[in-house]
Amino acid sequence: MGSQRFRGENSPDTPDGQSAIEAPRPAKLRLRRKPGGMAIFLMFAAPFPLLLNGLGKITDAAPIEAAISFGTYALFVLAVWTLREGIKAEAAYNERKIARPPMFPRKLIAALLSGGAVLLAAWLGWGQGLFVGLGFGALAVAAHLVAFGFDPMRRKGLPGFNEYETDRVARAVDKAEAIMAEIEEAAEGINNRAITRKVSSLLNAVKEMLRTVEQDPRDLTRARKYMGVYLQSARDATIKFAELNQRGKNPAKQAEYIGLIEDLETSFNGERALMLQDNQSDLDVEIEVLQERLQREGHLAKD
Repeated sequence: MGSQRFRGENSPDTPDGQSAIEAPRPAKLRLRRKPGGMAIFLMFAAPFPLLLNGLGKITDAAPIEAAISFGTYALFVLAVWTLREGIKAEAAYNERKIARPPMFPRKLIAALLSGGAVLLAAWLGWGQGLFVGLGFGALAVAAHLVAFGFDPMRRKGLPGFNEYETDRVARAVDKAEAIMAEIEEAAEGINNRAITRKVSSLLNAVKEMLRTVEQDPRDLTRARKYMGVYLQSARDATIKFAELNQRGKNPAKQAEYIGLIEDLETSFNGERALMLQDNQSDLDVEIEVLQERLQREGHLAKD
């Protein structure tokens, strides 16, 4: 059974009689890795004894000691969660050619939270005294920064484009990637491997378009509809299908949804291919103009 074409006021259809140009797909889908990997998992697990200690203090009728253990545990967990978000933001920053530094220095905040947790544990939990606790806390902050580094602090742009153009692209990419995260989250809730692969393939196509726009901010104008309207349509359709799927399997709706995702992926790949062709044409024109100028000035032999 063939998939239904996505139609509507904002559908990315090609004119009658014309076939969409589809760029080559990545040979292998990129696997989404957990930020921080095993190190983050171990850091989440490390303060677990504090939680057990707090439960034991409640049994021993020592509410103040229990509150200290619970508070220290919560501070450690908050620090690790903040660190994970900082690593995720840094990875997104490193992947882009045009990017603004993260608004909040999450990795630095995580280091300070870890230092505060160690201070609290040493001073109030282990009875080591305030100055000893401060020393341990300072060592924890320093070790945290050495192990995980600082947050990105500088703006990344492209030579030849002013700050307004690069900042406009950075904002558009930020918005598109936020929508992509919502699509991925909704797709994971469907719990269907075939749909997960289709959505991953679509998101890879979107990422390729975003990278193309970052390489040449002039492409933003023509890509804005795809990065906005079409991407939002994919998000809304994924959320609605996930809600429908929770109420029961519906093969007809699933086929319709998959057809929509496939059509959107084809459209994103086709538009990116056209953008690359236009960029190549612009480059050819610039080279031709430069050759003519060099010939006029006698720096290049005439054909």
